[in-house]
Amino acid sequence: MSHHDYSLEDLSDITPYENYFTAIRDSVTKKKYAGQLEMFLNPDYDWEKSQQKRKLLPEKKFAILVNNFVDLIRKDPNFGKNKIKRYVMLLKQQIDEKKLNPNTSRNRIKPIKTLLRANEIDFSWFLIDKMMPKESKSEDRAYTRAEIQKMIIHCEDITDKVIITGFSAGGFRLEAWDYFTWSDVVFFRNDDGSYKGGALRVYHGDAEEYWTHITPEFCNLLDLYKVYWKSKFLAEPLPSDPLLAQERLPYPSRLKSGGVSRRVKKVVEHLGLRINMIPGKKRYEVQLDHGFRKYFNTMLRRAKVDFADKEDMMGHKVALESSYERYEEADFERFSEYQKAIPFLTISDEERLHLENEKLKEGQSQKDNESQMQKMEEMELNIYQLQHEVGILRKNKKLDDKTIKSANTILYKNQKKISGLSLKSSDAEYFVNDKDLEKNYSQIYDIELNAFKIKKNLE
Repeated sequence: MSHHDYSLEDLSDITPYENYFTAIRDSVTKKKYAGQLEMFLNPDYDWEKSQQKRKLLPEKKFAILVNNFVDLIRKDPNFGKNKIKRYVMLLKQQIDEKKLNPNTSRNRIKPIKTLLRANEIDFSWFLIDKMMPKESKSEDRAYTRAEIQKMIIHCEDITDKVIITGFSAGGFRLEAWDYFTWSDVVFFRNDDGSYKGGALRVYHGDAEEYWTHITPEFCNLLDLYKVYWKSKFLAEPLPSDPLLAQERLPYPSRLKSGGVSRRVKKVVEHLGLRINMIPGKKRYEVQLDHGFRKYFNTMLRRAKVDFADKEDMMGHKVALESSYERYEEADFERFSEYQKAIPFLTISDEERLHLENEKLKEGQSQKDNESQMQKMEEMELNIYQLQHEVGILRKNKKLDDKTIKSANTILYKNQKKISGLSLKSSDAEYFVNDKDLEKNYSQIYDIELNAFKIKKNLE
């Protein structure tokens, strides 16, 4: 029998657990939902231990719990409804006891909804949704720049620096590290070869895929990390290689989100940054990984980045086009908005000072260009007036042919010079250097001198 031929008996053997498992495409979501669904299904669940690091149930035991619940709710829908109601009541009790955030409680229901939908079980959620507590404003805060600077100083190696700076520059969630490869990074460069910034693809290949941006500071760190990579693995990273590799292995193997979180926790606890809990709650005032995402959000708001662009760069659904392929800076229409926030997102004081100096130089160059353009406009007006005067005097026979020919020759040459200067300065991306300015101002001086000669001849 070929692999396309199924008997009715084979098809009937598809279990509720298999339906549920195949309905979730993302491996990270599968793991997260498994832990949350176990809280609901497992009568022996240890709620005290749930606040600590713990292992999930073995898959076989978890599958039995899933299959039993679906079989029971098919036979007795009221049983399933009552079980879910009692679970919601338990969540509300935990919220009242300050053991659970109201916003988190809704996430505990999502795996149950997915399980029932995957097994085509019709279920009215209206009453249960009404029983759910209202979402509250989050009381935890973002990391401050000063705290992140301390983390960078106390990092043990380049890997830790890449993690912390990447979190801060890109604003992505912890799970994104399970997806990143070198092909997800697009660098943008200035004319002198230095980094202008870059783009980073998040959740590559997943339905939640989106693009964010990164700072020049993070780009430079990735360059240093490439040097480390080459010294460890004796080769440049391939586009398909993970962005971060484990240190203990002699070949490139992904440093997963769990390892990333442990590294951050080690640095943060060493600095004593997660000592204080929110009063009356068993939660720290700064979330271990999410504190960086809040920092990113705060800095983009301070930089007055457009709201829709900010939401898009954080992976929030804003109904904007995001499915097309992108390869270079011109393809990333939101980078100009992100650039507003680069000084706010840059962690190192040295890097921030460098950015400010570059901005001042750029501003001075722009100012010089504007001054030169104004000077040329004045010269063009002056020559136009002289041409008008020469025409009148010629009409009235007050100038001989030789003087008129000399004046017109000078005017024509000066017009060409001004036209050349105007063409050169009309490019918005062009900034003259000191040598160019000196040459241009010399030409303007010649124009002024020639104009003076014409006026003298006219007198």
